[in-house]
Amino acid sequence: MSVLTTIARGETSRISEARRAVARTESEWQTLWAVHAGPGSEPPAVDLGTMTIAAAFAGEKPSAGHSIEITAGVGGGPVMLFVEEHGPGPGTAAATILTSPFHIVAVAKSAGDVVWEDGEVSRNRTPFQPSSPATGAPSSTGLEPRTAAALSYLAGPFSGVLILMAETTNQDVRFHAWQSIVGLGGLGLAVLASYVLAFVALFVSATVVSVMVGVSYVIWFVLIAVWVICLWQAWSGGRWKLPLVGDYAERFN
Repeated sequence: MSVLTTIARGETSRISEARRAVARTESEWQTLWAVHAGPGSEPPAVDLGTMTIAAAFAGEKPSAGHSIEITAGVGGGPVMLFVEEHGPGPGTAAATILTSPFHIVAVAKSAGDVVWEDGEVSRNRTPFQPSSPATGAPSSTGLEPRTAAALSYLAGPFSGVLILMAETTNQDVRFHAWQSIVGLGGLGLAVLASYVLAFVALFVSATVVSVMVGVSYVIWFVLIAVWVICLWQAWSGGRWKLPLVGDYAERFN
């Protein structure tokens, strides 16, 4: 009797790169399914108290007829998982469409822990997460995730709003969009406020005007420095968090 139970299998995963994943808790399963099927989609019901989820993704393929399959071997130790990929046979007519084959299975925890046969222990024992734009879910903007993340900062909060409206799948891109809106937008408002106060000070004191103009210069310098750092970090694939602002961006995300 097979120790594997197929949960889902097909050719339409949102994960466009070859990878494997293991989910042992409900939160890990929710995250895995959201990256695979899209935010808001409800994963199949699985009792994670008694089962472990294993998933294999073949990555983007140029035609129909490709598939991926997880099989298992049990020999008194952990459950060894093997991955087999199949393509269209010679002379087979296959539709020229992009596909992303996947296979998701459940393994009874009573059978033992699961280990990928090629020794990918680090992936096997680490919860599946979209950890960065370069390695997480594809961007729904149609751009490379790091490109979309960098564009979030290019025109400050204005581009942040546009990217946020277009991005529905990659959480890191959405984080950068929110950080651009909150961080750069907040600094922009601070510059505007300093100008307004400087104008009001014209009716009060020339000294106050001078002080407020100086304050605006400082804020402009900080704004430009933050803009450059955020742009560079996003393009590099990192998630650099602005003090305070980064936490708010994660909450909004």
